[in-house]
Amino acid sequence: MSSDVRTSPDGETRTSRIVGSVDFHFPVASPSEEPAEIFKIVSGVRCQMPFKVKVASSAGIDEQGILETVSQVFDEVESTLSNWNPDSEINVVNKMKVGDPAHKMSPMLREVVLGAKEMVKKTNCAFDPSIAPLIDYYHSRALFKSSSNPTNENCKKNDESRIEKEVINVWKELLKAGYSSNPMDTRISKRVKKLLELSTWSSAFSVHKEFISKKHDEACLDLSGIAKGYTVDEIARRLPTSCMVEWGGDVKVVGKHPLGKNVWSVGVRKPRTLYELQEGVKRVKEEGQQGPVYTLYSSDKDGKNESDEYLAIIDLKDGDAIATSGDCEKVIEKDGKLYSHIINPKLGRLLEINSETLAQAVVVCKGSCMCADALSTAAISLEDPTKARELLEPFRTAFRYPVNDFLLFSRDGPRIIRLQVPGLEPKEIREKRLQSHEPAKVIVLGSGLAGMSAAIAAADAGAKVILLEKEEKTGGNSAKATSGINGWATETQAEQGVCDDERLFERDTHRSGLGGTTNPSLVRTLSIQSAPAGHWLMHRFNIPLKVLSQLGGHAAKRTHRAPPDDQGRPVPIGFFIMKTMRLVIEGEYSDKIEIRCGSKVLRLLSSDENDCKIVHGVVVEHKNGNRYEEYGDSVVVCTGGFGCSQSPDGLMARFRSDLLGFATTNGNFAQGEGVSICEELGAELIDMDKVQLHPTGFINPKDPQNPTKILAPEAIRGSGGILVNSSGKRFVNELDLRSIVSKAILTHCDRYVSGTYTGPPFAFCILSKESQELFGFPTLGFYKDKMGLFEECQDISAVANLIGCKEEVLIETLRSYSNASKIGNCPQTNKSIFPADISPESTDLIVGRITPSIHYTMGGVNINPAGEVQHTLTGHFGRHRHIRNLYAAGECTGGVHGGNRLAGNSLLECCVFGRIAGERAATVKQSEQCMFPQAKIDGSETHWKPVVLREVRNTDAVFGKNTIEARFNLYGALQHSGLDVGQFVGLRGECDGETLQGYFSPITRPDDEGVIGILARKDEKGGPITKLLNHIRPGSVLYMCAMGGLRLRFEGNSIKYRGREIKRIGLLAGGTGIAPMIQIIRAFSDFVRKAGPKANGYKMNLIFAAEGEHDVSYMKVLNDVKQDFPTYFSYYIKLNSPPLGWTEGVGFIETRDIKARMFHPAEAHDLCVLCGPPVFERSMIKLLNKNGFEENQIFSFSTMDRVSAK
Repeated sequence: MSSDVRTSPDGETRTSRIVGSVDFHFPVASPSEEPAEIFKIVSGVRCQMPFKVKVASSAGIDEQGILETVSQVFDEVESTLSNWNPDSEINVVNKMKVGDPAHKMSPMLREVVLGAKEMVKKTNCAFDPSIAPLIDYYHSRALFKSSSNPTNENCKKNDESRIEKEVINVWKELLKAGYSSNPMDTRISKRVKKLLELSTWSSAFSVHKEFISKKHDEACLDLSGIAKGYTVDEIARRLPTSCMVEWGGDVKVVGKHPLGKNVWSVGVRKPRTLYELQEGVKRVKEEGQQGPVYTLYSSDKDGKNESDEYLAIIDLKDGDAIATSGDCEKVIEKDGKLYSHIINPKLGRLLEINSETLAQAVVVCKGSCMCADALSTAAISLEDPTKARELLEPFRTAFRYPVNDFLLFSRDGPRIIRLQVPGLEPKEIREKRLQSHEPAKVIVLGSGLAGMSAAIAAADAGAKVILLEKEEKTGGNSAKATSGINGWATETQAEQGVCDDERLFERDTHRSGLGGTTNPSLVRTLSIQSAPAGHWLMHRFNIPLKVLSQLGGHAAKRTHRAPPDDQGRPVPIGFFIMKTMRLVIEGEYSDKIEIRCGSKVLRLLSSDENDCKIVHGVVVEHKNGNRYEEYGDSVVVCTGGFGCSQSPDGLMARFRSDLLGFATTNGNFAQGEGVSICEELGAELIDMDKVQLHPTGFINPKDPQNPTKILAPEAIRGSGGILVNSSGKRFVNELDLRSIVSKAILTHCDRYVSGTYTGPPFAFCILSKESQELFGFPTLGFYKDKMGLFEECQDISAVANLIGCKEEVLIETLRSYSNASKIGNCPQTNKSIFPADISPESTDLIVGRITPSIHYTMGGVNINPAGEVQHTLTGHFGRHRHIRNLYAAGECTGGVHGGNRLAGNSLLECCVFGRIAGERAATVKQSEQCMFPQAKIDGSETHWKPVVLREVRNTDAVFGKNTIEARFNLYGALQHSGLDVGQFVGLRGECDGETLQGYFSPITRPDDEGVIGILARKDEKGGPITKLLNHIRPGSVLYMCAMGGLRLRFEGNSIKYRGREIKRIGLLAGGTGIAPMIQIIRAFSDFVRKAGPKANGYKMNLIFAAEGEHDVSYMKVLNDVKQDFPTYFSYYIKLNSPPLGWTEGVGFIETRDIKARMFHPAEAHDLCVLCGPPVFERSMIKLLNKNGFEENQIFSFSTMDRVSAK
């Protein structure tokens, strides 16, 4: 959506006939400067709705030719789909009786009916053209009695005034009969309720292929809610490109704009306000219109034309279509209320027009105006904006005509809901954020996909990049990847109708990684950023990720690769990506990225400062033997894994000596040097013993002893390839996890024997002709014809002969498999997905030999979701701290894949975390050291700044299940917040068109670099903003502002509050009021650790009151601090509803708790800090006053003066 445009939109959309955002601005359109001669334009009116068609003058068609095409489509549609034409095909269907022969639909009717059927199912009946019997019922009771299928005598085809009268009378009767006589009772009548039960698609019609039949005599279809969009599609299809077609609020564009623009702009009309509608009804009454149905004019009483007011300007690309449904085409008045002409198909009643309900729904679909029309109708019929959003969001994915955008509008606010892609930072916010830092010099180690992605992301963020590669060629193991790259909610999935979501993706990743570390924050980031990463490759580098496969361990088809090229040659996806990126860097980025091949990094240059490790550059050894030091502002390590480390002192020998001597699919360069140089600096290593054996490394019969195997890609089994042992028996679900398939081969298969050579256990991979076709003959040709890794077999007998097994055993194996394929389940192996069949009768088969091979090392350096390399700490509030200026991505890292990497996640990890690490590394040189620079000085910071969500953490494995910790990136990787200890922040954002705002105390310390974290409830007790916090994902943007608060200062060896030295601090926390206490405890424990003996006399006590154990957070942390600093810190927990076995405090905080657990009597150097619900804090103030605490010895968050935010 454009916030401002310099020219008028190319087209317009409006409703047929046609709480809110604090940051929303209506767009402004100025007069168009387009030359009139670039278009041939025709316009007119059909079925009371205006149409306009623009065709590029260069298309070679004149106005008469355009008009003839348009008229022909309208005529065909009216003769096929119009309920007002008694002789139309749809009315032939409506006149049918139960038992009549099924009607064979024309191609036009069939397309629309099947489209309607699909939309009924996908919208859960929010769109349902079977509502027609209810319309007929109202129609038959209208002032002008007529049947649901008017005759030629009383409804001529073009008698629009007659149609208008009949439609109005339908609405009159609907208003009369749809509600009881009591104006306060909106329940529908019994007759309407009965008709509603019959007026559903499932109960009304049966559609099979090109035939349609009725299930009851009253069944009737009204396709007007979808036929308009179909008409626009059909006109656009028949006209030459480039063109734009508008009719009755629906618009479709085809081709590029004649001026060379990539988009066509469409203005969305702003709906009338409730006041304008009420005044409009009053005005037309005075002018003589008879109610209760009123037609409002297009201009108000002041003559102001509403066409000058746009709700939005939406850009459409080639093939995009937009449809709009609104509530004010006709306005109906009853008992002082206004109603729309729209019928809710689930309730069978008119939609009431008010300020809260949905007033307008705008939907943009790729490729289908018909679907956009149905979806906008379905959305507005739901009335509730949130429900409409929940209806439309899934259509962004898993739909062959994906929803690219939508706009939902209700008048109160106004409340405007736009389509938001989870975790996608708006372009304008990102650009502004990146302008806040100075150009940095970033050194990237490694030139695989992670390294290339990091280099390009850093350069895009303004950095100068040096990319060091130890080999003579770039690409690394990424160039050898063949299976593809994973992603959910991608354009390709949507086009192919694949249902997938974050829950399935993350579940599959965690399940595959069982036995190792799958950091939930890293997996969530990988998941949410998977589609943006894929789209980045597709649109930034023109990588055609259009082929989908469902590989082992996946719940859906989500692994993307490229189709064969124009000559039918296979396109190895990894090689293609790396070659394309190299060409882009050498061209577009030649002045920003320098690639140095033959440059091996020996170690990192670093220093120590205040217990913090800082990286300054690297020591490089060039291929000619020269060594030099390369200094930079940050280093990104993307050197890959250690899958080919076979030396006695290498990483494989150190962590998995049992795998020494195994075959590998890795290049000889995969030695893990990047992991080693990070470890030398103190980086934490995780899951180093987790090494993945890929089950299918090809054994080349001509060179079986070669330790480096060519990978038989996952897609071979994903296309239906089966595995059998030397006896001809299956032994595993071929689509199970790699670890399971590998273990099964090692357990159930014989060793490979060739002459005197005895190799590892191996299996035979058999592909039927159907499987070969699914995998792709061009790609298969590489493995079969060029490399000689498959052998052809004419029939099963030949396969048995090749394997050396009994033919009858193999026949029984294939017969069982074929039967399992037919029923969708193999009881032997629990296989439930059968991409292709293979049976004893199959011919033209191919067979290859495969063996488990070292493929991937899941372990490596520990990183956080910002790509920062971590080292271990002895503190209590998180065991880790990042090594300053050091980042990592790709196979050299750990914590993403756990015990076993899910197929297709390797390239994805490289792309996702490479981009994150590269951009973050480029932000180390901020122009301002603090995010909120004025907050430190005087608390006057009043500006809301966008912050990007880094991660959401659970606060405690056992307790605190109702709370979460949300961490946001500061602009710069080395920035501080600029806040004082105890100072809180405002946080706000939009969700469902509402601006939600809350106040939180950071739990991170003010001197923590690059991040600020808050504690929040995730249940309804957290208030309205809980909805927002549960909705956002890593990469999402909220706005943050520095506010007021305690402002406790830790200065040297003293603690100050408002200039007064504090020795003893008491903390009283209620519920999530623990958040500021955690930050204060963090600062205090750090103060004690640094002060040493000088901290004697200082003490901190905490009483934490909560409802139940799930409301208690950071129990382990509190216990650790208490154990390490028993002289300085103590805590006591009180629960109002304790669990069984609870041994601590019960009930509310009382006087005896203050005397026993706080400092009593209070002294001059004491301070008691209160935080919790306002009622809790007020109660505690009274209790403290009662026990001798003075006003200046108490700080309460709810009663202190807050800094107002602008």
